[in-house]
Amino acid sequence: MKAELKAKYDQQTAARDALQEKAMKTKRKMDQANKLINSLADNKARWIQNSNEFKATKMRLVGNVAKACAFVSYCGPFNSEFRTKLAEEYFGGDLMARGIPLSEDFSITNFLVDPVTVGEWSL
Repeated sequence: MKAELKAKYDQQTAARDALQEKAMKTKRKMDQANKLINSLADNKARWIQNSNEFKATKMRLVGNVAKACAFVSYCGPFNSEFRTKLAEEYFGGDLMARGIPLSEDFSITNFLVDPVTVGEWSL
């Protein structure tokens, strides 16, 4: 009888230990899931901001491309001062008068050429 009770006690203790181990594994998984969710929540504001910036950039793309195309088409034979005047006053003014969205800080060089090439030009 004592041996049967000891066996039953050992069995119940083993079951309890298994349940505790399972509970600890579940808790670790929950902690990891909470960390991931919190990490993603922190990035939500940045993602929303990037999405809004992308939409705004997309809206101004037509005007930016039109200004760059006009610059490439018409400004080749002129000096830098006259090119700038044409691009800013004439082309930019025409786009604004027509209501075509255009970036305010639009740089034709940065739009058409990557920074590495500009650096090579500087050298």
